[in-house]
Amino acid sequence: MIRVVRSCWCFPSTLPGLAVAVLNPLFGGTTAAHTGVVESHGGLAAWLLRHATLLRGGALAITLGEVVLGRTAAALDLTRAHERVHVAQARRWGPLFYPAYGLATVAAWRRGACPYRGNRFEVEAHAAA
Repeated sequence: MIRVVRSCWCFPSTLPGLAVAVLNPLFGGTTAAHTGVVESHGGLAAWLLRHATLLRGGALAITLGEVVLGRTAAALDLTRAHERVHVAQARRWGPLFYPAYGLATVAAWRRGACPYRGNRFEVEAHAAA
């Protein structure tokens, strides 16, 4: 019961990732469950990570609620501990996760820190990885 409530709380953060994960096999990618999280790599997920991120050069993986998108299976393996911290954050913050993450990015930038590395959510995830 608690798992269902947690997933409902997190669903607004999960929905965009779930949309990519469902479509990804149509673009040659793979989607599967891994340790209670949907993981999707290759295909559309890889294209988005190369082209549609704010990070220069793209990202290896990204967490969208309870979905982790990766460029490759190896990228998912490499980033799993880091991305699982973001899954836990999304579960904790629910629909407030994206606004809170954005505010943490702005706060890091205003402090003169790197908007990515100085973001409190990223600091927590990098510490675990």
